[in-house]
Amino acid sequence: MNKLTLKELRQMIREHFEPSLLESPELLDEKSILKNKHPFKAVFMFGPAGAGKGYILKNVLTGPNAASTKSLLSDFATANPDDRIEEVFPMFGVSTKFANAAQGDDAELEALQQKARLILQNASRAHTSNLLSIANPMIFDTTGESVGKMVGRIKQLTKVGYEVAVMIINVPTQASVERDAQRDRTVGADRTEVISQKFQQDVVALKKYHTSLEGVPGVTMLVDDPFNNIFDLSSGELLTKPTAITPDMLPDELNPEKNPEAAANEKAKMDQANQRLQKWVNTPVSNSNGTTLLKGMRTLVKASGGKLGQNMNDLVVAMASAEFSSIPEVAAGAKVLSDLGGVTMVMKKKKGGGHKVAAAPGEEQPALQRAVRGKKKTGDDTIRGLTQNESLKYSDLVDLIRGMIR
Repeated sequence: MNKLTLKELRQMIREHFEPSLLESPELLDEKSILKNKHPFKAVFMFGPAGAGKGYILKNVLTGPNAASTKSLLSDFATANPDDRIEEVFPMFGVSTKFANAAQGDDAELEALQQKARLILQNASRAHTSNLLSIANPMIFDTTGESVGKMVGRIKQLTKVGYEVAVMIINVPTQASVERDAQRDRTVGADRTEVISQKFQQDVVALKKYHTSLEGVPGVTMLVDDPFNNIFDLSSGELLTKPTAITPDMLPDELNPEKNPEAAANEKAKMDQANQRLQKWVNTPVSNSNGTTLLKGMRTLVKASGGKLGQNMNDLVVAMASAEFSSIPEVAAGAKVLSDLGGVTMVMKKKKGGGHKVAAAPGEEQPALQRAVRGKKKTGDDTIRGLTQNESLKYSDLVDLIRGMIR
């Protein structure tokens, strides 16, 4: 392998991905907001390495009809930052088997891999932000052991207008370690074991996702208890692929030798998940921010002849136009975005039609002023709005969404 410095790898990755990091949503190969079947819907799939999340997504979550072979989530885009590792690392001669200096591996390689992984995660986050900005249905495929971080991300997405479904899948730690070792891209036995054990404690035993998200508007738990992906659901036998699940890996309640109902119990969980998912997917979004933004976007698309409205940012841009700012649905959508940025918007009717932006009581600046990075820091970059003569840059909206999902 030709050794690369981090600087060289960073430059190569930038050259490879930069054209797509902040592309306008119109350039994305996604459906129009008028044809989007599941706008403002997002699914979080949590499970340790080797849990079979991808397989279940494509082949098991097909709805209550056992004869169906099409995933209920086939119209959803999947966000998994580590997927790009498999694409990019080999291009630059970097091993996808992550080094661990503590185990005697090359410390320089470990540093390079971890920092490059961070670069790719940032690139993936930017692309995901673009997809969220056009209300694209999303699947977030991740290990999920960092419960606090993921719960915060879920809650922020509901503020943006999304409704979220959560699926939790588990396999024994031993199986997780064995399956990670079989992959082309591995994170190593030690790291895999730590992730799995934290998952077993916080997600499975303590059910922290269930307790943390209970009663949160816009969140649907697809299973009442984590689904253990250890049985062939058609036969009830323990899985033998990609590695064998053996009775000695399992607690008594999951061990079919000690609990004959174990397989039936897990099948009941998957049936529950399919029933809930089918209802969730086919129920139009009811999140108030989501419905307001969706109505505003669709109205703007029709009013502008398709020139505006395919992304949230267009709602704010449209406020610079007397023609579009006079449309109540568009103005309401712009207000949602303004409120997400931490400002208050007061819309007053103008003589001759349209609206003008008035400063809210106590506000030093008009609510829809242009977003300015670095000015009046409030933690995350925020949308400060725009004046009647200035438009909000698309990258500013990306900053907002990206900050909310990081």
